[in-house]
Amino acid sequence: MIVHTVECRDSFDNCERRLTEAITRLGMSIFSMVDHGRNAQDVGLQLGRTKLFIFGNPSVGTLLMQRRREVGYDLPLRILLWEDQGRVFLTYKLPSEIAREYGLEDLDVIKKMDSVFTNLVSQVTGA
Repeated sequence: MIVHTVECRDSFDNCERRLTEAITRLGMSIFSMVDHGRNAQDVGLQLGRTKLFIFGNPSVGTLLMQRRREVGYDLPLRILLWEDQGRVFLTYKLPSEIAREYGLEDLDVIKKMDSVFTNLVSQVTGA
């Protein structure tokens, strides 16, 4: 499994704000956010700030699921924002990497999805 981890150049709070704003600005919706840090704290464990954002655009994701329904297991898209020893990171898989797992890499929409996703990561990390 391929995942990418990129360090952000700003605080957790600022990266979270930029992430949520960029998702909306790029025409996507946030469907859910899982606060793993808070969930760990609720059961007496320590994890640190760790949030999973689940987001996407149904008009795009549906195109993929129409070709191969099983890709719905990995959709909507996800990005993990986390902090460790004062450093902030994003962890994610590119849409093309998800599509490849389902034999969907030949679709033009995948290139567009990668471009939007890469733009999103750049806006958040400051890279």
